[in-house]
Amino acid sequence: MDALNRVRARAGDLALVLIAIGVMVLGTINIHLPSPPPDTVGWSLLIVAGAALLFRRTRPVFVMWVVIAAGLIYDILGNPGAFSTVAIVIAIHSAASLGHRLSAIAGIAASLGLSYIGDLMFDTGHVLNFEGVLWFGGWLTAGFLMGEVSRDRVVRAAADEQRARDVERHRREEALRRAGEERMRIAREVHDVLAHSISIINVQAGVAAHHFDTDPDKARAALDTVRNAGKDALRELRASLGVLRDSDADSEAPREPSPGIRDVDQLVAGVEKTGLTVHLERIGDPETVPADVGLAVYRVIQESLTNVSRHARASMVRVTIDRRPQEVLVRIEDNGVGFDGSTPDGHGIVGMRERLRLLGGHLDVGPAEDGGGLVIEGHIPLGEGR
Repeated sequence: MDALNRVRARAGDLALVLIAIGVMVLGTINIHLPSPPPDTVGWSLLIVAGAALLFRRTRPVFVMWVVIAAGLIYDILGNPGAFSTVAIVIAIHSAASLGHRLSAIAGIAASLGLSYIGDLMFDTGHVLNFEGVLWFGGWLTAGFLMGEVSRDRVVRAAADEQRARDVERHRREEALRRAGEERMRIAREVHDVLAHSISIINVQAGVAAHHFDTDPDKARAALDTVRNAGKDALRELRASLGVLRDSDADSEAPREPSPGIRDVDQLVAGVEKTGLTVHLERIGDPETVPADVGLAVYRVIQESLTNVSRHARASMVRVTIDRRPQEVLVRIEDNGVGFDGSTPDGHGIVGMRERLRLLGGHLDVGPAEDGGGLVIEGHIPLGEGR
């Protein structure tokens, strides 16, 4: 595309050169009577001035001075004037339009001053009278002003194009940022769902295997828990990954609302089937919090109970959901092996921290006051209107 534009520009410059030479030659032929026509040197100067315009884009100031010099010599030699000004006007216009404002002004001053001095010294008389000065200066000034207008249009067009590129770049960056955030959100949801459900399935499968021969009823109950946990996991996965589906393909699929504080009882009941005792306490009216806050509370409790089931070797967990005027506090404390400061933050804790951070909250993890067990405490601000 750039090569094609360069070819078009050169073709336009060549056409301008031919037009300028044609106008100067034909105009001079038409006005020279009754004066004699230009001699060979005069015609040559007109052609040189016109031909120099071919390089007006690459060497605008140099071309302007060449054209002015050719016009001055043409004038001093006493050739018919008027149309020799055409090349000078175009050269000054080109210099101004390409940003050489001071050079263009200097060219106008030099053309008028030197032409007046030359006419005065050699008595050619082209700009000695007021009318000649007015016409000559007017044409040069008009060329300069048109060049300024052209340059202003080019600058404005470039600025508009740059703004359009900036807007498009910002749009792409924003789209990538949102896509990244959505991927992180889905990854957290999938992790929370799978980690919790697979943990329950793993524990209950072990119970079923242990009691398969000795206590079939306990084995059957454990397998029922495994089945229910699998069904719950599939249901939540469908809800979490629904955003990735095609709307037409998913139009008839059942949609499940995101879990919230109202679903914590069911979550606790499922965990208690693994043999863990959970004491759930609600303070205030936490069910009325916004959906995003409720989902965050649910996921923090879900991930915390999963960690207790898998790692804490605890027998009891206390879960507190406290709706305060400006925030929701969720606290999970177990009586397990405790926290020695060396326990690494796994993906679950990192995910919980990121989830609360997106809502303007934070997560604290540390040992219980009596030295036994782990305390996970999340603070989620409610903000205005919540």
